[in-house]
Amino acid sequence: MTDTNKPGSAGIKKIKLLPDPPFHNSVDVAVIDFPDGFAGPGSRERQRCKVKVEFAKFDVQQLQKRGLDYDGAMDYYRDWLYSVVRYHIASDWECVGGYEEVFDIIRQKVGAYY
Repeated sequence: MTDTNKPGSAGIKKIKLLPDPPFHNSVDVAVIDFPDGFAGPGSRERQRCKVKVEFAKFDVQQLQKRGLDYDGAMDYYRDWLYSVVRYHIASDWECVGGYEEVFDIIRQKVGAYY
């Protein structure tokens, strides 16, 4: 069995998402990975990048114009976040913390427009 989270190995990287306090129209989310591999809570961490998730009225209206209802918008944000983080860390990833906190913010802010 291959450990897919050791430096230099291919596979799924484990990350954490840490949202900053949200603004009305966006939230910055730090992407944290584990350079020595994830060994549970207390593993050495480093910030790889920050991603800005935008959910201003205009952004949500663009999704609505594409025919997306609230559930469709949530699927869009899930796919978008996965793709953007994957691009920045150059690997498939699995979140080991913070995902629900980030999506609670997105659900609340986007839900205001539905």
